[in-house]
Amino acid sequence: MRLDRLNRLIRGRETIQGVWEAAPGHRLRYRRQGAEQEVLLEGDLVSAEANRLTFRLDEQSRDEDVRLRRMSLRGRWQADERNRLTFLAERGQGRQEMLALEGGWEVDERNELVYRFERTQLKTKARELHRIRFDGYWEIGPDRRLTYVLDADSDSAFRFRGAFQTATVLQRRGSLRYQVGVEVWGRSRPQTVTLFGKWKLSRDLSLDFEIPYSGRFRRALSFGAEYSWDNRTTVSARLTTPDGGPLGLEVALHRDFLKGQGEAFVRLRRSLEETAAEAGVRVRW
Repeated sequence: MRLDRLNRLIRGRETIQGVWEAAPGHRLRYRRQGAEQEVLLEGDLVSAEANRLTFRLDEQSRDEDVRLRRMSLRGRWQADERNRLTFLAERGQGRQEMLALEGGWEVDERNELVYRFERTQLKTKARELHRIRFDGYWEIGPDRRLTYVLDADSDSAFRFRGAFQTATVLQRRGSLRYQVGVEVWGRSRPQTVTLFGKWKLSRDLSLDFEIPYSGRFRRALSFGAEYSWDNRTTVSARLTTPDGGPLGLEVALHRDFLKGQGEAFVRLRRSLEETAAEAGVRVRW
């Protein structure tokens, strides 16, 4: 048995038409189309890549000629309207089958998205904790959604609906909090995505939040910014989207942080002094 490029089951020379279903217990099954509705394959979810969802076959799902214990569906990932992690399996002619992961997800200490779930062993009845890690990076789009990109070329990404948890962020704390509503097992609950990183001021006076990932990989969330004097020790940066739209989020930048930003600080200071002079105010900093 194997799967073709349209995620259809091939047994010998026969192509078996069927549908994919997300089964209870974080499992995946392939059911024959037609009057019989026979379940031909079933197995446990084990891993995910940008364009694949892999599962391990049950013993009863394996024919004598099956040597591989795992199979992978081809497709792409997205977040649905309930902020669930959803896989769109390719079926050809523009058709896709939507397989939603019903359990909860979170962001781990490496700023990476992880799907965690418990599974009970049928023989021992022991409960085991499993996790599926998604390799990707975070972005903020023009639509103000926090997005976890798996593969930019295929648009495999989770775009979460939500809002920043507070209107003002302190640069010294080095974290961003974004709150979303997630449906888990049919119930909606609030969830906070906390990202840890470091703020940096770019030469063009944009503001970057540099996020570390595993393997020493780093990538920044980039924001436009509008600056104003706050007091003698801080400057307020009102963040904007890449196309200039307001995000409704401010970052309080401390003087010590700005003085360590070299040429970017000099440009920002001149810009702020010119603004203050136009308002008839003299500021030394």
